[in-house]
Formats: sequence, C-alpha cells, structure tokens
Amino acid sequence: PIWRSSLKGSATAANSSCEQRMGMSSPLRLDCATRSSTEASLVAAFGCTAEALHAFVADPAIDQYFEKHCDRLPEFERWLFQRACERLGQPRLPDEICWFHGTRVPEGTTFSEGLLPLGAWLPRLRASVIATLDDAAAIREVSLAFDREGGFGMQFRIKLKQPIHWGPYAILVREVADNPRAVSQHDYLSMPEIIEDLCDDVRLASGLDLLANFEDRWRPAMVKFVAPTRSPSSGEFALATALCYLRDIALKGRPSKNSVRCFNGENNPIPPERILGIEWVVRPGIRVAA
Repeated sequence: PIWRSSLKGSATAANSSCEQRMGMSSPLRLDCATRSSTEASLVAAFGCTAEALHAFVADPAIDQYFEKHCDRLPEFERWLFQRACERLGQPRLPDEICWFHGTRVPEGTTFSEGLLPLGAWLPRLRASVIATLDDAAAIREVSLAFDREGGFGMQFRIKLKQPIHWGPYAILVREVADNPRAVSQHDYLSMPEIIEDLCDDVRLASGLDLLANFEDRWRPAMVKFVAPTRSPSSGEFALATALCYLRDIALKGRPSKNSVRCFNGENNPIPPERILGIEWVVRPGIRVAA
C-alpha cells in the first residue's frame, strides 16, 4: 500500500492494555486495516494473550455447536461475541474505530476537505465528471442528466434526490474491499455507485457508454479515517465483526459476509483531521490507466 501519511493507529491498540495497567487512560482504537492490526486491537480490548485469541477464533467446535442449536441462539456474530466474553474475559470497548472508504477519484484529488456527503459534493462531482470527458456530445448528455436529476436511470435519480443515500459510507475490515463480490458488496474501488448510475442514465438516454472514460482517468483510492464509537452497542458489534474476521481467516483463509460491517455518516462530513491515510490501490481486476 502507498499511503499519503503514516497510519497513526497501528500501534495504539497493542500499547493500550499496558498503558491501562500503568494508570493511563489512552483511548482504545479498533483498527482492522490488516490481520495483524485486528489481532492487536482484540488482544488489547480483551486483555488476553495472542495465543488465547488464536485458540478461540480457530476453534471449529464453535461452528458445530452453533449449527446444531442455531434455532435457539442469537445471530452468529452476537453469539460469537458472547462466547468470546466467556472465554477471553469482558472486553474494554473501543473508544474509536478505524473505517475504510473505497472510491475512485480524478488525478490530483487530495481529500483536503475530508469526506463529504454526496449532496455537498454534487457541484464538484459534476465539474469533475465534465472535466474528465473530451467529447462534446458526452459533456452535453452528462449536463442534461444532472439538470434533470436522472429520469432515465432510477438509481441516479434516487441518489441525487434522497439525502438518506448521501453517506459518506465506509467498511470496518479493509480486506473486505479486496474481494467485494464474494461478500455481496459493491466494488467501490472499481467504480463508485454514483458514477455507474450516471453512466447508466446517460446510456439509457443517448446510447453513449461513458464508463471507460472514468476507468481510464480516475484512480482507485482507499481513505482510512477514525471516528468515535457511537454507543456501547456499536462498540460491541464492531468487536464482534473483528472476531468474525479473524475467525474467517483462521478457518477459511478469507473474509466472509460475517466480516462485513459498514459505517454510514448519515449526511455528516468526515473532517480532514480524522483522515489517517490514503492508499492508492492497484489490484487485479481493477482497470487503471497505464
């Protein structure tokens, strides 16, 4: 990964339990940037050893028991968290959580204003889209699509008009973005939904296919930011997802749907001081310009 700045939280979780014992009240951060950072975060939260955590997440008997008694148990994620509390101890809930916002942006984007909800970003989105295109007919059709707020493509119209869809959105486990189709997620690094929806609207209105323009000229980016934990229950769910993630890795070698937890900014921006780093992503399956 190529980061604009160092990932500031990688050592926080690993050091927090030691600092607690020394009487310090350092914030506990859950960071699922990598498998190792997730492990360090959970070790700090549960105050357990890495060996005890490994033994727990890799125990196949947990799945066997759940499959046999699932009709009288809560959903797997919650039940796994309860079992972890029994075996590893009651955790300290994270004070803040790292999230990962996948997108694709024009060359030169710095995120200096943070991450904006779609409604606040729309004027600049329109300008960026038009600046990407060379063909006059394509520019005209894009302008018409924005002016009519969709009309041919339903999803484009919905996203422009309904603030409930304005985000910004993010995922808890960075690795989920590497194979999103396997966990039924949209591939935001391949192309943001709003651009796909715009291209669909233009294609339905005029027959023009514009998607390749953005695949060739916009760069996939993963923006890592930190946000305060919203409530005790959200902290528990985040720890549960992190446990599921390590369990998926131990037993399957890759994330599953249980590793998916999403952030919704609910139409509030992520300020630039909360951005920890920007990864410019190159991976198989993502079309990028040479």
